[in-house]
Amino acid sequence: MSTPSRQITPRGIEINEAAGQPFEALKVARNLLHTSPFASLSTIDAQSGYPYGTVTNLAIDADGTPYFFAAWLSLHARNMAADNRVSLTMAQPGATDVLAQPRLSLVGRVEMIHGKDWKPETERRYLARFPKSKLYLGLPDALFYRMTVEDLQLNGGPARNAVSDVTPARLRISLEGAESLMAAEADLLQAINGTEGEAARLAVLAGGKEGRWKATGLDPEGVDLAAPKSFVRLWFAKPARTPQEFHERLS
Repeated sequence: MSTPSRQITPRGIEINEAAGQPFEALKVARNLLHTSPFASLSTIDAQSGYPYGTVTNLAIDADGTPYFFAAWLSLHARNMAADNRVSLTMAQPGATDVLAQPRLSLVGRVEMIHGKDWKPETERRYLARFPKSKLYLGLPDALFYRMTVEDLQLNGGPARNAVSDVTPARLRISLEGAESLMAAEADLLQAINGTEGEAARLAVLAGGKEGRWKATGLDPEGVDLAAPKSFVRLWFAKPARTPQEFHERLS
């Protein structure tokens, strides 16, 4: 199998990974992607060519694809129309010293999706993560952007260097054979959220604190949960491809 070409220029220095503190790089990267409520978005200014940075809410499709909202009025939307190359960077929420925490940078290209072309689950997932978004998703210039990740850089924090097997492909989630599970997603989420204490139980299993939790999305590899000020992800030890297998993973 050929090695994909890098879109992030290698540092050009030899890194002794054995000298660093061990950490589960792939797990850290996938957790950051699924539990970061927002990300730094960098686009290329259409006139000056300078990088232009902003902050945006981050949502994740069932297949692990990141997507975000922008209004056509915004400068970054105009930039992406001229050049669809972007970068998203996320870090552990709530950290006071971000350099002491893991960070994940993604680079790739985005596809603009007009409101009339949104899939129901795309809007539902976003609304579930960000309930106040109903105030702006109805705007006439509301847009979603799906990102095809072409390369990434993971920094695990001090003395934690990412290993080479953390690739864009390994951030994605296979939906093959999970058609019945995904067709039942809305009903399964409703069952979790309609059972008193169930979402909170799952959140605690995922490492969250007691609180008002809600299941916002699911896929064969786990469940995304949100509280007013926190997101967590419950990963399954083994993928679930059917509603029955999903229930078994939760028991």
